[in-house]
Amino acid sequence: MSVSDLDQKAKAAVLLARGVTTDKVGEAIGVSGRTIRRWREDPTFEADVRTARATLLGEAVNALGAAARDAIACLHAALTDDSPNIRIRAASVLLSALPSISEHVELDERITALEAAVQDNNQSAA
Repeated sequence: MSVSDLDQKAKAAVLLARGVTTDKVGEAIGVSGRTIRRWREDPTFEADVRTARATLLGEAVNALGAAARDAIACLHAALTDDSPNIRIRAASVLLSALPSISEHVELDERITALEAAVQDNNQSAA
């Protein structure tokens, strides 16, 4: 397999991870949709698609996190606004988000603990 084939497959994996159809991916990289479908039968290629999808998801989560920090800073600034209505609304929004954030933090901690327990169990069994 040539380097150009690897480049084509890498591009195809990213496009598929973005949700582009098989035929459109083929058009974009200069192969047939049938070729893309054949590649998708290869477990290694499918793993590359999953990896690309996870990378894209991670980038989206990071972007959302940055936007959330900006939104919180904006709401925090609004807490000192001259208008009582704006201050009350900002406080209300912040307080209403708190339970959801707390639930996510708790869930993340529980998942981390479960993953550690599974890993310990797997190491003990080995």
